[in-house]
Amino acid sequence: MTAPVFVVDAVPGAGTFVLEGPEGRHAVSVKRLRAGEALVLTDGRGHWADCVVRDAEGKDRLTVEVTAAHEEPAEEPRITVVQA
Repeated sequence: MTAPVFVVDAVPGAGTFVLEGPEGRHAVSVKRLRAGEALVLTDGRGHWADCVVRDAEGKDRLTVEVTAAHEEPAEEPRITVVQA
């Protein structure tokens, strides 16, 4: 199974990051992520970071540790279609 993906304004390069707001609420309350679980943060513009949950706080706050940051090489624009 792949790690859940959450969209953020800017992908952190290293260290810890706090996922809050609607994405944080979804991670904590819907996905029920707990310490030690993997997830991916992306900005939707070719940057993403592999992360591990450090702590879930309340109903909408998740602290994660960035384990690796990535960036797609510049290419021609493309469209990705996702169906839920």
